[in-house]
Amino acid sequence: MSDSDADSNDFLEMRFRLLKVLSIALGILLLASPVAALSDDDDDADDADDDDDEFEDLGEDVGTVSAWLLGLTLAYFGWKRVLPTIRKHLKQTEQKDRLKSLNTLNKKVLPIHTLLGVAALVTGIIHGLMMDEDALILWIAVALMGVLSISGGLMRWKWPPREVKKGARLLHMQRLLSAAVVILLLVGHEMV
Repeated sequence: MSDSDADSNDFLEMRFRLLKVLSIALGILLLASPVAALSDDDDDADDADDDDDEFEDLGEDVGTVSAWLLGLTLAYFGWKRVLPTIRKHLKQTEQKDRLKSLNTLNKKVLPIHTLLGVAALVTGIIHGLMMDEDALILWIAVALMGVLSISGGLMRWKWPPREVKKGARLLHMQRLLSAAVVILLLVGHEMV
């Protein structure tokens, strides 16, 4: 193995370690947000209005976590758009080790995308249930997130028949569906 191949593998390994550390740090920050909201001490904590405000503040924090999770989930879309270009470049320059490392990394990114998507859906539902406002447009966005999560899960599981997987792939890969989720969430939150 040449020095340049060893350097590129070291570089990819270093980037992967950095990505892990950043992901853990982001997770801790996101999880600390609701905890910080709960730790606020008020002198009038016995008042029912303050309890409702704290509950709603916690709901807003859960919504912030959900928004970050959704954003990270949708970042996979950008990754999949640049991946073919990177692969093509690596094939043309005959960097087989880097291509192999890239394919390994891509296989590790997909489960993270799935986990983030489900977490965004669950935290979004919790956020919606914790808030006082009832906006149908927001629940439609959550339902579309559910459709995306279910169709993504059907693509990953081994048991569905080929036709089901094909239909799930067509549904999950619709950019319009993801765009509709984001637009409905933005419009719905402006309305409430």
